Amino acid sequence: MGLINMNSFLFAQYAQKKRAEFEALKEKRVAFISKAMELSREEGNAFWPLYNELQEKKFELNRQLRKTIYEFAKSEKEGKKHTESEYKNIANLSVQAGINEAKLEEEYVAKFSKVISYEKIYRYQQAEVQFARQMLNQQRGSDSEKKSQK
Repeated sequence: MGLINMNSFLFAQYAQKKRAEFEALKEKRVAFISKAMELSREEGNAFWPLYNELQEKKFELNRQLRKTIYEFAKSEKEGKKHTESEYKNIANLSVQAGINEAKLEEEYVAKFSKVISYEKIYRYQQAEVQFARQMLNQQRGSDSEKKSQK
């Protein structure tokens, strides 16, 4: 196997591993939220498609922001000197993304309220925060382990 083919193979394996890890994380998130919400089968059948739709929209919104910030930072590393106006634009873009995400949340709370109670919407919101904290704490623990092993 040539060097290029080996690199392509290794990159494909890495990408596949990352995709599997991401899918496993999504499954954990769904299980965590489901348990917190105590959804009936009917509620779940109505809620989860809306939830997935919201997540896809949020991901796309953030993907665009990440791409723009990545390109901005890359050009800076390559020696480009940004103007104050360009820094203002990138800062405002980040703020606008947050506003747009909040608008999406507001839109989907209204959609969720047609299929589940506000109590369960609240439980969902709290579960999202708790799950994020749990994942962050696990990551911190994993990082600490890696540092102590060095």
